Amino acid sequence: MSEHLPINPERLEHNESLHTPERKPHNGTEQESVWSEHDHQEHIKTIQEKVEQQAKSAKEIVVDDSKETEHKHPLLVSSGLKAETFRRTLSRIRKHLSVGDKSLSKAIHQPVVDAVSKVGEKTVARPKGILTGAIVALVGSSWVLYSAKHYGYSYNYLIVLILFAGGYLVGLVLELIWFALHRRDAK
Repeated sequence: MSEHLPINPERLEHNESLHTPERKPHNGTEQESVWSEHDHQEHIKTIQEKVEQQAKSAKEIVVDDSKETEHKHPLLVSSGLKAETFRRTLSRIRKHLSVGDKSLSKAIHQPVVDAVSKVGEKTVARPKGILTGAIVALVGSSWVLYSAKHYGYSYNYLIVLILFAGGYLVGLVLELIWFALHRRDAK
């Protein structure tokens, strides 16, 4: 359902209620158009005079250099507030999950599991080690599979895990060497 104005807004001179003493309606004669031009110029002059009276010079304007962004009351974000926000976010998200996903979410976000996960992400689950282990396992198992097919041996599936563990260790050693060299360069 749309709304329409009964009068075209570009033709407001036809509306009698919009005429002010400064703006008089004209019927289109030359004499009235000359008077309206004259009235128009006078109106512009009066507006300019009012602006000059109320305007301030650049010397009068003082810029306050104080920091207004400082808060009078510091924003206190405590661990309790963070924990409560985390709990509310989890409960809000769980409302949209299925029953199985809700139970899995509750199991994963237990404090014990979360603590073990945080320790693991800092020590065991190193991205460079996992990447190196995956690359070594892919290339190595591909080579072993090709060799087994070409020479007629049986393929041992345990080789993938062994290659991944070896590649992971190589990745950790390379990462340690990388950090040791860059630490010396920084000093």
